[in-house]
Amino acid sequence: MVAELVQLAQLAGQTVVAAASTDAWGRAKEGFARLLGRGDLARTRGAADRLEGMRGQLAGVSGAELEGARAEQVVRWQARLEDLLEEYPGLVAELRVLVNEIRAELPAGTVTASGHGVAAGRDVRIEASGGGTAAGVIHGNVGPPGPTGPGPVS
Repeated sequence: MVAELVQLAQLAGQTVVAAASTDAWGRAKEGFARLLGRGDLARTRGAADRLEGMRGQLAGVSGAELEGARAEQVVRWQARLEDLLEEYPGLVAELRVLVNEIRAELPAGTVTASGHGVAAGRDVRIEASGGGTAAGVIHGNVGPPGPTGPGPVS
């Protein structure tokens, strides 16, 4: 499968999992179920049920278990979406639009990554051990936001 399609499926998997615990869930569930159902009502309902099942599984765990459960669900949804795009390559544009719409609805603090990226809502530590090599690349501003500009005193 073309790397671009794999990355889109990965981003879509991350997006649907991230949306499961936000106000964007209704739109995400509806959009992904419709896409996966491909016009067949029974398939659409089945996809909606799988999506709700995933949401329920995530709601049942917390802490470190939640991160592992989310990662597992991302892999599962990525695989489903890769299969879908491989079978129906004409859905690429529709999936891109859906992902962009849902990502725009996610809260500002929601963190996702695609490709070979790493995203975290907290500290990231890169460490080499056993004579290995560790590397990291940062693109963009990663510092805390600066002070607000001058303006009227409240």
